[in-house]
Amino acid sequence: MAISVAQKISGNTKTLINNLSGNTNSLSLCNTHATDSVSVDLYIASQITTDITTTGVYAAETEAASTSSTQLTVDNGSGSASAGTSDMFLNERVYKSDGTLFGTCTTFDSTVLLTFSGGLSSVITDNDILFTGTRYYILKSLDIPLNNTLVLNNSEYSTNHRLYATYIKLSGADSEVDIIIRY
Repeated sequence: MAISVAQKISGNTKTLINNLSGNTNSLSLCNTHATDSVSVDLYIASQITTDITTTGVYAAETEAASTSSTQLTVDNGSGSASAGTSDMFLNERVYKSDGTLFGTCTTFDSTVLLTFSGGLSSVITDNDILFTGTRYYILKSLDIPLNNTLVLNNSEYSTNHRLYATYIKLSGADSEVDIIIRY
């Protein structure tokens, strides 16, 4: 008997697919929007320190390691606003170039401020370049027509959920997709 996990996704904000564990038999994406097709990005993001990618965003100050919430001002390395985005940082593990984990970004405010509500596990030094886990796309801008379901079987979607987090991002603010994962 297959165990199923379901999750409703709406809007165009990157969303972590919850409750993933074990070997996935299939992942279904059903477009439940009332009138339109929806474009879907589905990807996995590395959660290991040896598979990280630069964000091009720099720490604009030094912050000590701490177990309490910490806010970090960021920039582009020369004092101007960074090109950082919520999609790039929100709920992502943030690393130094050598793979040292700083912490998980829990709030992204404009292009100048990151919050680590769980604190920082390592010191961040002014002008450290910030890295996040490398992304690997399973679906990129794939349109799912109105009232249709896309099913990915285990040969199309299978990952080690301890090493990779699975995210989905929809195209429009009013987009809606139901996800069902079978184990």
